[in-house]
Amino acid sequence: MALHASRNTQSQRGADNRIDRLRIRHLRLLELVDRTGSLTAAAQTLHISQPGATKMLHELEAAFQTTLVDRTTRGGVLSRSGRHALERLRIALGAVQAAGEAAAGKAALPLVRVGMLPLAGVALIPRLVAILARDGDLPRLQLVEGAVSSVLAQLRAGEIDCVIGRIDVDSARHGLNDMDIRALHNERLAVACALGHTLARRRRLTMRQLQDYQWILPTQATYTRQAFEAAFLGQGLAPPEPLIESTAFHTNLATVAQTELLTIAPQSAVAYYQALGKVRSLALATPFPTDFLVFATLKATAGMSLVERIASVLQRIARPLP
Repeated sequence: MALHASRNTQSQRGADNRIDRLRIRHLRLLELVDRTGSLTAAAQTLHISQPGATKMLHELEAAFQTTLVDRTTRGGVLSRSGRHALERLRIALGAVQAAGEAAAGKAALPLVRVGMLPLAGVALIPRLVAILARDGDLPRLQLVEGAVSSVLAQLRAGEIDCVIGRIDVDSARHGLNDMDIRALHNERLAVACALGHTLARRRRLTMRQLQDYQWILPTQATYTRQAFEAAFLGQGLAPPEPLIESTAFHTNLATVAQTELLTIAPQSAVAYYQALGKVRSLALATPFPTDFLVFATLKATAGMSLVERIASVLQRIARPLP
């Protein structure tokens, strides 16, 4: 038993030593094989010979003690172990790239890459930047807007450091055990119209009353569109077919302000345009369900001081959950 344990320990130490000898090029090789499906193409991108690329792959597989690339007639594809390894390595590659970008900054300011839903740009980002600037803590920020699935995928790939968004059903299906998620604030959806619209002064509007108007709506794949349709279906009504589809709620609200169309958007965005005197939020008999925004980071990369600072400010300025 003791001898067996000793051999396992020596084997693990040997694997650790081999991993310590890996270079960034080794990690890039696996990523390039996955992207191109060819060890030859990966070698060309890295400006090394085919034998050199094969040697690097053997070193990688020795370090991980498993086959990472399965050879095919068309080149090579990552094995199951290779895909799992690349998921982790992408985080490391993303961190290395971010470190390089931060070091290259003219003012040597640290860089934080923030993925976010567009509504965060209305409700949270301006206040966040103002507070960080006031306190002398403002880093270089790289703001990446996108849908929930997009920004969470970038977070898992190590391309961004944190996300201001929501967790939808599709996100939950992929599992959340690798993430540190903190609730920020409630966000309800609201219906908006132009100031002079016939519905602007009406109260307690029902889904039935909204059914026959023309709409500009987000696309089918979005959370907002799905919540919109669910509100009608829940009352036994067919959801209105949009006259115009657009994923940009800024475009939708600006269009509504000058037309007879209706739209649905996050309440914070509708309130912003209403304060500018552009649109009016309609008073519904049954408001849309409340959703909430979250701040998410990967557990594997948690603890960055500036990311933690951003999280603490966001939690302070966000409206509290009931």
